[in-house]
Amino acid sequence: MKKVILSAIFFCTVIALSNAFAQGIGLGIKAGANFANQDITDISTNSRTGFNGGAYLLLAFSEKWAVQPEFLFSSQGSEIPDLNEIRQLDYFSIPVLLRWKPISLLSFHAGPQFSSLLSAVDKSGDSIKEDFKKSDLGLALGASVHLPLGLNGGLRYVWGFTDVADFQNDTEVKNRAIQVFVGWTMFGAN
Repeated sequence: MKKVILSAIFFCTVIALSNAFAQGIGLGIKAGANFANQDITDISTNSRTGFNGGAYLLLAFSEKWAVQPEFLFSSQGSEIPDLNEIRQLDYFSIPVLLRWKPISLLSFHAGPQFSSLLSAVDKSGDSIKEDFKKSDLGLALGASVHLPLGLNGGLRYVWGFTDVADFQNDTEVKNRAIQVFVGWTMFGAN
């Protein structure tokens, strides 16, 4: 809970500073696919495909630099073939990205991602939420292509730093995801 509160304080500070110096503000929506996996101690896993989607805010400092906080639903997890198990972990994620746009068509972004666990189920649909911690902290890195009319698309890698397992043994579980997305900046700066 502390991480969620600290994330909200950080986000509000970024917005306040951005409003003071912003060259433009934009608002958009995005959706795409997660190719998620988990790094689990001594266990081989396969990726599972999930959904990611939500909204983003663009706070531009100049034509090249901006801060882009996002508010996303992100379905992650993994398939564990040796145990004939599939885990689906659904998160509410807030990446706060620094965006650099060297040319009008292309941008690169990087920043921390704070996630809060919404649900966790196994292959049969039974809840396994008590086996996982309530939050995750990671790093998001990616690139986007910007098209006319505010349309955009991109690719991102999210590397989880937190051991999200809440097991009674030494097994560590860390989230990983490749995200492919399309978006539309509906209002304001692109």
